[in-house]
Amino acid sequence: MPILGGRGAVNPRGFGWMGAGKPNAPTSVTAVDVGTSRAFNNGAATVSFTAGSDNGAPITSFTATSSPGGFTASGASSPLTVTGLASNTAYTFTVTATNSVGTSDASTASASMTATTVPQAPTIGTASTSSPATATVPFTAGANGGKSVSTFTATSSPSSITGTSATSPITVTGLTNGTAYTFTVTATNANGTSTASSASNSVTPQGVYSLLATVNTTSNFTIPSGHTRAVVVLRGAGGGAGGVNGGGYSNRTRGGGGGGGGQLGYIADYVVSGGQTYGITIAAGGAGAPQGNAGTAAGNSTFRSTNTTGTILMEVKGGLGGGSDNTGSGGAASDASLITNNIGASALASGGGGNSSLDQNGNAGGSGSTWTSGIAEVGNHQAGGGGGGGGSGSRGDGPYNGGAGGNNGGSGGRGNNNFSSQAVGLSGNSGGTTGGGGGGGGVYGDPSFSGTTSGGSGGAAQAQIYTK
Repeated sequence: MPILGGRGAVNPRGFGWMGAGKPNAPTSVTAVDVGTSRAFNNGAATVSFTAGSDNGAPITSFTATSSPGGFTASGASSPLTVTGLASNTAYTFTVTATNSVGTSDASTASASMTATTVPQAPTIGTASTSSPATATVPFTAGANGGKSVSTFTATSSPSSITGTSATSPITVTGLTNGTAYTFTVTATNANGTSTASSASNSVTPQGVYSLLATVNTTSNFTIPSGHTRAVVVLRGAGGGAGGVNGGGYSNRTRGGGGGGGGQLGYIADYVVSGGQTYGITIAAGGAGAPQGNAGTAAGNSTFRSTNTTGTILMEVKGGLGGGSDNTGSGGAASDASLITNNIGASALASGGGGNSSLDQNGNAGGSGSTWTSGIAEVGNHQAGGGGGGGGSGSRGDGPYNGGAGGNNGGSGGRGNNNFSSQAVGLSGNSGGTTGGGGGGGGVYGDPSFSGTTSGGSGGAAQAQIYTK
């Protein structure tokens, strides 16, 4: 038989036989969201309450329990802070009290409250750069943590340069051209700032193109430090024009044909490095011919690695020579196919030289094709124009003028007749300094004068180098 009334025995109502009992349930339970600086999905609530009677045994602890989730916090007094709550989730809380006899019944549940935190970290997108010293950083926003996100911030590495936006993408300015950057993005709401996203891909902003050199003679050039892109424009030399024999109006000969223009080769956004050296070889224009001879074709011009004797990267054609007064034919236009192309360059056709016909003005030279770069600082560039044909000689219904040169081609010389006070036909003009063909020679027209008029020489090749 048990001995009734033994020390520490408890009756079914929770009261010891000596008169103490477990506490009454706490009352007036309220819960308030903590929010500030709480990490995403680690929300917190402050749970306040009024303790019930201890029923003769001091209360040693109180415990607050969430619903849902069953997250708990214990302490010796009100309030208690419950952590680990899911962001943007509604909770109620009950509280129990514990003394040496036992634990009270749970209190009445608090009113519902929503746990809030800082936002979830954004998901980074693919960064890009299309303007000098600037990057565009896209992202996908995460959950807002229960409070509206006010700002997203992108931060560069290196240098911690920042840009902000309320939406994706974020534009970051003030970067150093030629430096590689990655970016992270954070989100900020009233509670604070999220952890950073993972790092983006690496991007390297580029500066604005500027003209590094205009090359008129064979020479080397060096890429400036920090520059990583180049545009190379190389226009071939123009061909020389044909010359003319004089010797009496009865010949009524043609003028000389104009020389053909030089081809244009170009490459945009060519990848380079600061300190790299390249070479340009510049061909002279073809010589204009005297005494009824055909003009001389111009040599080819090149863009080379390392120096002027290095590997040919791009080779453009010089213009062809114009015909003599026997044919009066202009030098043919070049096609749009480079002689050598080891860098993915492109080419444009030049203008052909103008013809010369009997008892007519010389025909105009053709204009070279135009490359529209689409880069404001680089602009547009044209292949060499053909030289104009020389004017024909005549008995008296002239004089016939030489044809105009196409874009930078030289104009043809004027023919003459026996009634002119100027008895000598004019020589053709030289092509411009950027690959134009020479103009054809004009014909003598005075029967008492024999002589020659020369075709004009072609213009020399030229290169222009832009870097950023």
